[in-house]
Amino acid sequence: MASIIRNKKSVFIISLTALLITLLFLFANLSLSNVLLSALLILLLGLSLIDARLSFLSILFLRPVLDLSVHNVILSFGDLQINVLSLLGMLMIILAISFIFFGKFDWHNFKWLYSFYTWIIFLLLGIVSIFNSFYFSESLKEILRFLSIFAAFFLGVGLLPSAKNLTWLIKTIIFSALPPALLALFQFINKTGLPENGIYRVFGSMTHPNMLAFYLLLSITLAVFLILNLKRTKLEVYLYSLLSLFYIFILFLTYTRGAYLALIMIFVIVGVSKFKKFLLVAFLAMIFVYALIPPLQTRFNSIFQSDPYGSVSWRFNLWRDGLEYFQERPWTGYGVGTAEKIISVKRDFRLGSPDPHNDYLRVALDGGYPLLASYLVLLVSFFGAVILSYWRESRPRLKNFFIFFLAFGVAVFIMSSGDNILNDTALQWQMWALAGSALACARLKPDLSA
Repeated sequence: MASIIRNKKSVFIISLTALLITLLFLFANLSLSNVLLSALLILLLGLSLIDARLSFLSILFLRPVLDLSVHNVILSFGDLQINVLSLLGMLMIILAISFIFFGKFDWHNFKWLYSFYTWIIFLLLGIVSIFNSFYFSESLKEILRFLSIFAAFFLGVGLLPSAKNLTWLIKTIIFSALPPALLALFQFINKTGLPENGIYRVFGSMTHPNMLAFYLLLSITLAVFLILNLKRTKLEVYLYSLLSLFYIFILFLTYTRGAYLALIMIFVIVGVSKFKKFLLVAFLAMIFVYALIPPLQTRFNSIFQSDPYGSVSWRFNLWRDGLEYFQERPWTGYGVGTAEKIISVKRDFRLGSPDPHNDYLRVALDGGYPLLASYLVLLVSFFGAVILSYWRESRPRLKNFFIFFLAFGVAVFIMSSGDNILNDTALQWQMWALAGSALACARLKPDLSA
């Protein structure tokens, strides 16, 4: 058990944190929903005293479920607003700090990870950009969000370094998508999704259909991995088969074209790499679904159609304007987390959403060439580590996992050039926790659980 309750200092620190949170709540906006959500956070804080690993998995499970609580503001300090998701992110960071000082932290488990160093460089440059920020409160929130993503990676390495731990993490992520997917099904039945051109795009417990789509993409990838790597006689195969089909159905109902393309990329990479029969079955199934659902045909076909008023053309216009704003401050940027604000100020609001819809443009606007370069180096170190681990790995199941994870990474980071995936905190937490756990697991000697 990853318990830190035996350490008196850790009990004191976390108890003091709980007391401070409780005192803050005395001055907070205590609606019934805020009270219940805050009580949940205090329970998670208490759980970390008993089992840090279980607390970490619980946080990862709850994050997508609580995504809509982004509007539940608990505290406000001027322009800085703190909601339940902010506190959950702080809890992730506190858990990481507690593990360093009071857990079984071993520097040797981290010093070989190039991604660890590239994360540090990216965060340092982000912190530097705060002092140059046009919107200090937005920059502070964003750097804390990035710190929480790094904390998820850090805890994946430190708390979940074995094949058994990795399996638990995979299953946690798969089942964490079930509550948002069920809520999305309810929205589909009752036509309460996001209306757009005569269709209703479901979003579940997320704030936007695209966020739900890419989040489901990770759960689908992991479910298919388990299906193809579990023994055929296991009841789990049928369970994960049903879940993957259900998630794909909900993914279609989000009408997110980027996620459609990403799903095809993942299946193609996995199929060509090893599972050719799976590729054939998946390809035939997708053709069947495409032929069966006319709205899906229309949505998918629009990717390849030239429409001056369509969202693809709108994106190109947005990126052109964004590049102009970037060229005004190419070396310093406007401050981490300010891209959306800058676009909303400089661009007519009647032209649509100020979200950059391109993660690389977002990072460039935030911190100029230095931050963009550090982010690209971070991604290179991530892919390099996954590919190297795949080539060195001798355990069949873990080797196959790296194929699936690499396919997911390639698809998502390509689609990041047309969407706001870096802004999806739930997905980023889980993806980087997986990266940390899998890379740490690859460093261990083969065992029977692999």
